[in-house]
Parts: sequence; C-alpha cells; structure tokens
Amino acid sequence: MIRAPAMQRHDAPWELALRYMKVHCWGAPMQADRPSRTAEGAALLRAMHVYVDEAPHLFDDRAVAPLLSGTVRLALRPVPLPVKRGLRRQERRQPMRAAMRGQIVLRARYAEDALERAVAAGVDQVVILAAGLDTTALRRTVDLPGATFWEVDHPATQRWKRRRLGARATAAQRFVPVVFGEDDLACALLDAGIDPARPIFVNWLGCTYYLPEAAASQTLAALAAVAAPGSRVVLDYWTETTVSDLASRMLLRGAQVALALGREPLVGLTSSQRMCDLARTAGWNVEEDLDAAAQRARWLRGRQDALAVPGFAGLATLVNTGASNA
Repeated sequence: MIRAPAMQRHDAPWELALRYMKVHCWGAPMQADRPSRTAEGAALLRAMHVYVDEAPHLFDDRAVAPLLSGTVRLALRPVPLPVKRGLRRQERRQPMRAAMRGQIVLRARYAEDALERAVAAGVDQVVILAAGLDTTALRRTVDLPGATFWEVDHPATQRWKRRRLGARATAAQRFVPVVFGEDDLACALLDAGIDPARPIFVNWLGCTYYLPEAAASQTLAALAAVAAPGSRVVLDYWTETTVSDLASRMLLRGAQVALALGREPLVGLTSSQRMCDLARTAGWNVEEDLDAAAQRARWLRGRQDALAVPGFAGLATLVNTGASNA
C-alpha cells in the first residue's frame, strides 16, 4: 500500500502533495490500470497554477480535482500569502523550479486559444489524443453545446477515467480506446463517429517526446487521413538540439533520468525543423511554430511571478488547407 508522507507541523498542503508526487509519481513505474504517474503530476502542476501564481492566470484547470488521488488534491487550495512569497523567492533564485509548471500551463493555454479559434470557425469535432487527465470536455461542454469530444487513450486508462468521473462524465464525451503503435487510429476515429467530411480540431499535448519518430509520423498521417480541409492539430514537442541555456539543459537531463526510471523514457526528442518536416510529410502545413522565446514574449512578459518556460519546449499548430504542401 502506498502511504502519503507524514505531514510536518509547518507543511502547507501543497508542499505535502508535491512531496507525495516526488516520491510516488515522478520516476515511479507505470501501472497498467491507471494513467501514468507523470500524467497525474502534470495535471497537478496545471491545476496549481491558479493557487501559486499571480493573476492574470493563463489557464484554470480546477476541474481536474476529481481525477487526482486524495493526497494530491491537498495541493488544490489557496496558499497563504507568506508561503506564496517564500515560494516566489525560491523560484526567482532557481527559475527552473517554475519552468516545468510554466511549460505545462502554457501548452494548455495554447491549445485552449486554438480551440476558441477553431470553434469560432465552425469546428465542432474535438479530438483529444492521449487524453489521460484532460478536462476539456468537462470544462467546455456548457459553453460549446454543439461540440463533441473524442478522447483517445489506452483502454485501461479510459476505464479508470470513466470510473473516476462517474456521473460527472458528459453526454458530449466519446471514449475511443486505442493502443498507440498497434491499433489503426484513423479507423478507430471513424468507427467512433468522426465525420471526415467536416474539419476536426486535435489537441495532442504531452505525448510526442515519449514516442519514437516513426510512431509520431504514423499518428500524424492517421490524423491527416480523417481531417477535412480546415482541420488543425495543436501539439507540443521537446528539443535538445537548440537548448543553449545551462539551466534548461540540466532540467531536461533530470527529466530524462526520472522518466527513464519510471519506464517512460524520452525517446522522441527532436528539433523544430524535424517536427515540421514530419508534419509536412504526413500531409499537414505548419501554421505556427513557437520556440521558448516566442512563448515567453506572448504570455510571460510583464508577469509579477516567477512563471517560466524551459528552453527545450516548443509548440506548433498544423493545418490542413486542402492544398498540396509539397
């Protein structure tokens, strides 16, 4: 049985939760009957943003709370001002402490902005690849009443998520069980009701760097096979070839070691150019490609907290224009 770390007299709830995640999630082996521990850690950091960072907040994912384990949910409560100030001082001395949280928050905001634009253009088919603890359907069903959300993930992960959601699951959710690298993604989406004659919006976050290049290319090609003109894919990727600052390199190396120990090795590190080449080969045009500097300029300039983004983090939007991209 996994036990929560003992609470010390001066521990804030979020400190206890983070210590629990460090011991039991980051670097912990994957379990077949639940999402990866890494996915739960990312969900925690994403949700903590509204509690530990200053307004204006870039993303609000408090809806993920029912999907988190009880100890981890301790972090999702207001942080006393003196504690928040202490955290801020620590993160200003060591910027990479806030960089992984920032990367997770910024990629979520990027996808949310892209979804807004897609919906404004009339898209009502939303696909969440490797959905894990994603809450798009929970957060957006009310204000996007005409949209349908296809959540694609491993069958065991989906069974776990549906049990945790219970009555919170929405009628707009469609669960598509797929074993990546084994099942035919395009056929699975068509069988689940995707209309290939109408555009789709695809959210593909927190995944590409765990996939071999061939698997990423196969996924992009499968999406292109069911994507009408006007369809878009939003994804993030990690690169080591353009990381010039020492702090980002050290953070990336630490992540590589921890994830390898947890049997989720980073086998898909790439470069901006290579990711764009894969997308074009699979039938997509690259509409936007943001490196870390561009992300900082768009979302972090002028902020009063220490939220950061590591130099290895990239974001991209792909589009099917209906024209050749050769």
